[in-house]
Amino acid sequence: MRKTLASLSIALAFTAGSAMADQATLDALNAAGIPMTAEQADAVLAAQGEQIADAVAAVVAANPAQAAAIVAAAVSAAPEQATAIIAAAVAAAPEQAVAITEAGNKAAKAASRTISIPTDSTPSSSGAGGNSASPN
Repeated sequence: MRKTLASLSIALAFTAGSAMADQATLDALNAAGIPMTAEQADAVLAAQGEQIADAVAAVVAANPAQAAAIVAAAVSAAPEQATAIIAAAVAAAPEQAVAITEAGNKAAKAASRTISIPTDSTPSSSGAGGNSASPN
C-alpha cells in the first residue's frame, strides 16, 4: 500500500510539474494580450517539452503581426525551449524572421540573467589577507 501511494505521489508530482510549465506559457501569452482561440489555448496548455514550440508556432501563424510578442512571452515562460520556439515561429511566419529572432534572443537572455550567479561577489584567493607571506 505504501509503495503504491509513493508511486502515485511521484507520478502526480511529475504530471503537476509539466502542467505548471505549460500553464506558465499560457499565462505569459495571456498576459501579453495575445488573442487565442480556445483550441490554441488548449494546445498550449496540453503541450509538453518540444511540443510547446509547435503550439506557439500555431499561435504565430494565426497572428503573424504579433509574432515577436508571442515568441518573447513564450520564451520567457519556457527558456529551455527557446531555440525550438524561435525556429518553429520563424517557420510559421518567415516574413517576421528578424523580429522573431531578436525578440526570442532578448527574452532568452533576460531569462538566463535571472538564474545567473554573479562572479564579482565570489571571494578571491589573491586578496591581501593578514595571513599572506611576504617575500622579504
